[in-house]
Amino acid sequence: MNGYVADDYLEAMDLEFETLNKTMKAWDIVDRNNSMKILGSTWVFHYKLYPDRLVRKLKARFCVRGDQQIEGVDFFETFAPVVSWTTIRLLLILSIHLNLSTMQVDYTSAFLHATLNDEVYVEMPRGYKSPGKVLKLNRSLYGLRQSPRNFFLH
Repeated sequence: MNGYVADDYLEAMDLEFETLNKTMKAWDIVDRNNSMKILGSTWVFHYKLYPDRLVRKLKARFCVRGDQQIEGVDFFETFAPVVSWTTIRLLLILSIHLNLSTMQVDYTSAFLHATLNDEVYVEMPRGYKSPGKVLKLNRSLYGLRQSPRNFFLH
C-alpha cells in the first residue's frame, strides 16, 4: 500500500467494502464480547492485465483467515466438487461432433451468494476498523473453510 498505485488499491478496497456491506449485506457490525471466537481477516490484492501487459484493473478482495478455523469446532464439513479435465474434454468433443454450442459461466463474487448457517465473527477489515466492533457474517466469504460447500449447496 506504499507503492505508486496505492490510491488505486484504496479505491478498489472501498468498492469491495461497499459491495460486501451494502449491496450483498454480507455481515452485521456487532459489539465485541469475550465469548466470541473471532477470526482474523486480510486483504488480497491483484491486478488484471490487457494482452499487451498494460494494467486493466486493480482488485482488492476482503478474505477471512480460514486457517484459524478448527475442524469440529468452527466448521464440520468441507468439500468443493470439481469437474475432471477428462469430462470437460469429452463434452467439448461431443459438442463439436453433435454441432452444439457451448457457454462458459463465471459467477461474480460466487461464494457471497450462499448464506452462512454458522455463527462466524471476523475482525473488521484493515482500514475500516471501529473500536470494540466485529463483523458477524451473514454470507460465506472467501477464505472460510465451509464457503465452497455452502456455494455448492446454494
